[in-house]
Amino acid sequence: MEWKVYFEDNPGCHRPHRGRPGQEVSCGAHSVWGGQHFIIPAIYLCGKGLVVDICRRVEREAIEAHYQKLAAYEGMDIDECPPEAVELAEAEDPFGSFDYLPSVAINGKTVEYSRGAGEYYNPLRSEEEIICSGEQAARDIVKHYGLDPEQGWDLRQWSFPWATKRRPTHITSLTLTLTQREQPAEAVQFTAAPGKVVEFAHPVTGVPCVLTVKDLKPARLPENDLPHMGPPMEWPREFVEMTYTLTPAVTTGWVQVNDCASSDKPIRKSDAPTEDGAIGIIGGADGPTAIFVSGKQQGDTRTACSSLHFAPVEPENIRWKVTYYQKQFPDETIALL
Repeated sequence: MEWKVYFEDNPGCHRPHRGRPGQEVSCGAHSVWGGQHFIIPAIYLCGKGLVVDICRRVEREAIEAHYQKLAAYEGMDIDECPPEAVELAEAEDPFGSFDYLPSVAINGKTVEYSRGAGEYYNPLRSEEEIICSGEQAARDIVKHYGLDPEQGWDLRQWSFPWATKRRPTHITSLTLTLTQREQPAEAVQFTAAPGKVVEFAHPVTGVPCVLTVKDLKPARLPENDLPHMGPPMEWPREFVEMTYTLTPAVTTGWVQVNDCASSDKPIRKSDAPTEDGAIGIIGGADGPTAIFVSGKQQGDTRTACSSLHFAPVEPENIRWKVTYYQKQFPDETIALL
């Protein structure tokens, strides 16, 4: 099919459009950043804005090694897998473990993206698997840009609206800046009690840190905070609220304290209709966590909430974990024009 790219569309999409497709301008820009090889093969000048295609190469050897690690759990439902195995699989997935956000500077003026969409090309998939999984678009992108089909590719298309109402008459300079999303690094696990002091080292910098538990008490999620879509369900509502202080203060990135255990799964009420229906889930659509209760911060005191359960849990029996999130690499700026 004829190759066309539209503003705020999906990559490799060939559905009919009313507007004009973007004007393709070849870039052929390359960059090695954070140990990853990036290619920006082309940009597209559209009526509403600029579209940039970014292709991150995923080494075939890394994909094969990841598959070998997952072989022990082949055929198992995700609920049957050990939680630590699921977390490890997500953290080491060569396609999804490296994440970033882009911005562009057009004639010196920075513009943030309005929409991003992506496809994964996996060279280990057969033609039949590609068709069944709906990954033809990724294959078309690899073919159009002449990318190596023996390697994997994280293919993303980003749309940037023009800074003015109209497309600029002349683009004298165009740069792309890539910013890594904060990556998690677990620091310590602990059980809590009022007044308890937990000493540990920052997982990245090694700086000594101290967490002091202020209070620990059972709580119940209000009825109004439960999902109300889909079939009638019984939702876990019991949790434990912990207040604490953390020193030194976090100056880069952010930190989160979570329950190591998962929430209880919701149960369909006995008088609920048997037809399948969507269940509103906050904080994750796959896996055992049904509802996510976020913590808060007031001054130096922070609040963490445990997972949700049907029956009250003894606060002292909960095992918590401290996770720091921060960038591992400085931003990367690439000249496109």
